[in-house]
Amino acid sequence: MSDPNFNNNNVNPPPKKGGTSIALIVGGLVVAVIVLYWLFAGGNDVNEADLGATETNINVEAEGAAESIEESGAAVVEEMEEGAAEVEAEIEEGAAEIEEAPSDSVDVIEVEGDAEVVQ
Repeated sequence: MSDPNFNNNNVNPPPKKGGTSIALIVGGLVVAVIVLYWLFAGGNDVNEADLGATETNINVEAEGAAESIEESGAAVVEEMEEGAAEVEAEIEEGAAEIEEAPSDSVDVIEVEGDAEVVQ
């Protein structure tokens, strides 16, 4: 006799159909929309109770601002003059080196118009 709890048919069960990946994608999109809404729409409400009962008084005093500007301007002028003096000294040294170079060591190969080609 056969057991009623045993399947004698050698037939495989029907394959499962997909659908879990769609549910995962839709769930992820729902979570993303909720997070974006929370970031951009929430938290902008400010109550007067949050600000406090005291008034804010801001005073700006600029008594020493003019002297500070003049001092920094004078410092910039001094740095520019020092830099100009250094550049002028380097130019004079370069000119002296050029004048000291022997001119007879240069061989003129060709003369084309106003330009001379040297080696």
